[in-house]
Amino acid sequence: MRVGEGDVHEIVLIAGNPDRVPIIASKMKDGEEVARYRGILTYRAYTPGGVPVTISGTGMGTPTTHICIEEFAKLDARVFIRIGTCGGIALDVKTGDVVVPTACVRDERTSLNYAPMDYPAVASPIWYNALYDEIGKLLPADRVHSGICLTSDVYYVTAENDKLDVWTRANVKCVEMEASLLFVFAQTKGLQAAAICASDGNLHTGQKGEQKDSTEKSGEQDPLLVEAVEKEIEATVKAIDKIHAMK
Repeated sequence: MRVGEGDVHEIVLIAGNPDRVPIIASKMKDGEEVARYRGILTYRAYTPGGVPVTISGTGMGTPTTHICIEEFAKLDARVFIRIGTCGGIALDVKTGDVVVPTACVRDERTSLNYAPMDYPAVASPIWYNALYDEIGKLLPADRVHSGICLTSDVYYVTAENDKLDVWTRANVKCVEMEASLLFVFAQTKGLQAAAICASDGNLHTGQKGEQKDSTEKSGEQDPLLVEAVEKEIEATVKAIDKIHAMK
């Protein structure tokens, strides 16, 4: 990642989309680029309360995320928060809603590097509670959800492997591609991790709030989704300052 001593802070925010990194940094103070290598972009910024934060775009999926969090942890990162997007599985999770996972189904293989599959992927309670509390202050109650998330390492699921009905009956809230690795990695290393994800649509309806045509660069154009991403960033920054003030 081309980051070294002094480049990485205790709290690291990760996003699958590297384009979201400068957006997250712009919501804080003194954002600056630290490194850019193989599509992985790393920034530094400071919360309103003066807490230094590292922000990185890991790319999609657990393999590249694994590389990033390993290297950050070796440089003394201690808290990982994923700020991302997801697809709704529960019928009430719609475009522009936000999900704060309590835990994840480990439908990916990378986290097996750290613990067998029967080891739970669970968010750190202090960070889960802070994120859920802060996002609840910024969006209406019917747009904020909490519960189990599905982390998958497959984006396009074939019909014979589609378990959407199974996960729906199990009351899984959403699907994304990184959080279970983050949770398992943190728990097995004595670190902390949490996630907050804006829903870009629902898998049952097939409606997505993302890119409408090939000219749009960000891929996040629906006004509800744009708002949700902004609010989840704001909630995360507030949560960091809240927890820092408790120390």
